[in-house]
Amino acid sequence: MTLTATTLGLLPVSAAAQTDVSLEVGASQVGPAAGLDGDHARFGMAGVRASFYGMEGSGVTASLMFGRAFGDTTGGDFVSGVLSSALRTDWGGGWSGGVDAEFVGFQVRNPFPYTALAFEGGPTLSLRAGPVTTTAKGVLGVGSSRVELWRRVDGPSRTFEDDLWRFGATGEVLVGTGSLRAGLLGGAHKSKAGNYTSGGGRLVIAGSWAVAEIRADWWDTPLGDELTGGVSFVIPLSGWSFRGFFGKSEPDPLTLAEPGSGSGGLLVSRSLYNSGLELGGSTVPYEVLSDSDGTARVRIRTDAPAESRAVAVLGDFTLWEAVPMTRTNDGWVAELEVPHGTHHYGFLVNDEWYVPDDTQDVVPDEWGRVSAILVIEGAS
Repeated sequence: MTLTATTLGLLPVSAAAQTDVSLEVGASQVGPAAGLDGDHARFGMAGVRASFYGMEGSGVTASLMFGRAFGDTTGGDFVSGVLSSALRTDWGGGWSGGVDAEFVGFQVRNPFPYTALAFEGGPTLSLRAGPVTTTAKGVLGVGSSRVELWRRVDGPSRTFEDDLWRFGATGEVLVGTGSLRAGLLGGAHKSKAGNYTSGGGRLVIAGSWAVAEIRADWWDTPLGDELTGGVSFVIPLSGWSFRGFFGKSEPDPLTLAEPGSGSGGLLVSRSLYNSGLELGGSTVPYEVLSDSDGTARVRIRTDAPAESRAVAVLGDFTLWEAVPMTRTNDGWVAELEVPHGTHHYGFLVNDEWYVPDDTQDVVPDEWGRVSAILVIEGAS
């Protein structure tokens, strides 16, 4: 139950503005721990999510979710809260770094009271070299749990409290640009229950219509080997988004939750409020000026208000380094050499990420924003 809600929460959300408040409703199903007999638990869920993202992907997301068990099920009603933040900075030359942090609170009210609080966070370091991105992350987690059990419904109860901790690191090599990326990843963790190691792969397919991730991982845990994986997806649609996960959940070295034999869920989100930079005028995104030997000279243009101090363009074809644009009578303009293929890009206006609202082709990115799509097919 916790893992399903958390997995859905980590998927990116399409939002053209930097600030977004959304209402979410959905349902989930969680199977018993792998290797154990038992019924699947089914839940209805509803909650609210708020996020703010600024320059280079830094931002904060907060969510509060309520769950209600369906019918005759072994699961209990729950409430969960998540507060996550990311600090990102671009050092140039393809290097970037930052810090991630997440607070999670979870409470089950029946069939027995259970409460868990946890914090995890650590540094992240990335190097982008052409189509290859290498990322390393360190993580430290601490927390506590409390459960109250009765031998008889009308008898005395016993309370069990437990301190939780883990530390470790993960690494990933991701190859690809545009709509298709594939990579290998692994990690090593030490927790109160023992050592965990993992390795696996993932495939990310991104388009203006949706983003989907297919993932498979092998885990060596204190309780034995586990194979986990599944499919996650996001479908944005005019202020709405559909997010889901179907597969086998991963073990959690911090809370010591074991992988479920099968889980899935779907959340439907509706944006109640969003705000960001307001730029007027019609957007003519780019024009191919010349083409030769697999590379095109492209003129990229965007509008900006008169008070804009600085506008820059950045994308995978600049290794996500900001390239200053020049103010002209036709708006802000830059001319760049762009390889043939499909590329993602966006703008910085007064150091704030921006993609015009009337951009025809956009795709959610890994930072919870949207990026514009630029396609260079070569000379005819």
